[in-house]
Amino acid sequence: MGKKVLSLGAIAMDIVIDSHELPKDDGFAFINREQMLPGGSASNVSVCAAHFGMEAYQTGKIGDDNIGREFLKTLKEDGVDTQNIAVKKGGTTLHTYILTAPGGKHCIFANTGDAVCTLVPEELPVDIMDTMDIFYNDMFSPKAALGIAGEAIRQGKPVLYNMQCVPSFMKMCGTSGEDIEAMMRLCTVFVSGRDGYCELTGEKDYRNAMKMVQEKYQIKEGVICTAGDEGAVWYDGRQYRAPAYKIEPVDTTGAGDCFLGGLLYAYFQEGQDKASALAFANASAAVKCLQAGPRSRADVSAVLEFKASKCKEL
Repeated sequence: MGKKVLSLGAIAMDIVIDSHELPKDDGFAFINREQMLPGGSASNVSVCAAHFGMEAYQTGKIGDDNIGREFLKTLKEDGVDTQNIAVKKGGTTLHTYILTAPGGKHCIFANTGDAVCTLVPEELPVDIMDTMDIFYNDMFSPKAALGIAGEAIRQGKPVLYNMQCVPSFMKMCGTSGEDIEAMMRLCTVFVSGRDGYCELTGEKDYRNAMKMVQEKYQIKEGVICTAGDEGAVWYDGRQYRAPAYKIEPVDTTGAGDCFLGGLLYAYFQEGQDKASALAFANASAAVKCLQAGPRSRADVSAVLEFKASKCKEL
């Protein structure tokens, strides 16, 4: 069996609206198709990890509305354990409206509801980390995330912190700068995009910002930047870089989540070195971009086949 990963963070349903173009200011666009799909960054990571053969356990908080019930149903169908998801009576589950357009373009509107950011440690089993191997979180439930991360570190288990949204946005969601700072000092690996590093440090060059973050927090396994078309960079005093794969994307929604699922599998389960783990994670993200919807159900063989096909093109 694969390693057990506990995932905490944004869990949601996505209303995906496919259009011929993203509307301009005061403009119009036609809808080609709209559908409700299971999503949420943390649960997308769990699904990706589960399809790579890891044992994925989801925690977080949803409402008891129709969206929440549908979310639980689809997550179970994707092979993720949901026993530790708290349900708020009369609550509203996080849901998003994702507008997509040709070329992989998209934008996202989020209705946070009144559940996802409010989970506290008292709503979870005190021994929740005892049987787990890895803790992944994005700090959308900061009190619970810090509590579980502290316990994981006490047990000698790795903590992967993904700051998927910049600190100023996280503050609007109830996660303070102090909360982020506390998680930065706990985590084993820190991941963010270019904007996150720049906002954290005030440095315009994300590569310099990565070094500043690592020097300040001394994160055990280092810091990673998902840099879009520039690929991914891992810095731990040395720099490891994996270029992005050249593809014609269908839908880039959830690509970062699948990068993280690939990273969990390659680095923490398979023990690959940092450069190899980055390359597998990039391939996982690229495979996602070739299919519509926010989740990828590709298995390891599909990612390896994609990598092999790209090597032949070189």
